[in-house]
Amino acid sequence: MTVSKLASLSGSSAADVAAALIVLEQSCASRGIRLLKVNETVTLVTAPYLTPYVEKLIKEEILGDLSKAALETLTIIAYRHPLPRTEIDYIRGVNSSFTLRNLMARGLAERVTAPASRGYLYQPTIEFMKFLGIASFHELPEYDVIQKELEKGLGEKPEEEA
Repeated sequence: MTVSKLASLSGSSAADVAAALIVLEQSCASRGIRLLKVNETVTLVTAPYLTPYVEKLIKEEILGDLSKAALETLTIIAYRHPLPRTEIDYIRGVNSSFTLRNLMARGLAERVTAPASRGYLYQPTIEFMKFLGIASFHELPEYDVIQKELEKGLGEKPEEEA
């Protein structure tokens, strides 16, 4: 839920909600849950040390039938987000429309309107982060190294899709 929505529902100011969220985050630090903040959205997630247990419960549901193409596409989105489908296609060398629909249907990727254009960008969802037990994409293995390699290998980015 967004901070502004929490403020509206509670009849408090956004500053009061932000302060309360800091207290909640500190309170949860010694418990099995954490407060995950992504931009203006906040949600409660399982603490990272409980990941093996949660993974056993939901692994098959989320990743059980993901194809190699879906895993490849999801990895590109996780490391390069937000990005247009044309860039995903460029990196993979094939059309990714069907794979992206599959990932969105599973709640692992989402499509957002690109600023200043009519196109769309794809990014991982909070559900994806919850599943991995991460609070930041910098926690992904070799995140900074892979991003630098992608930047070097891509050179000029393709146009955003319409």
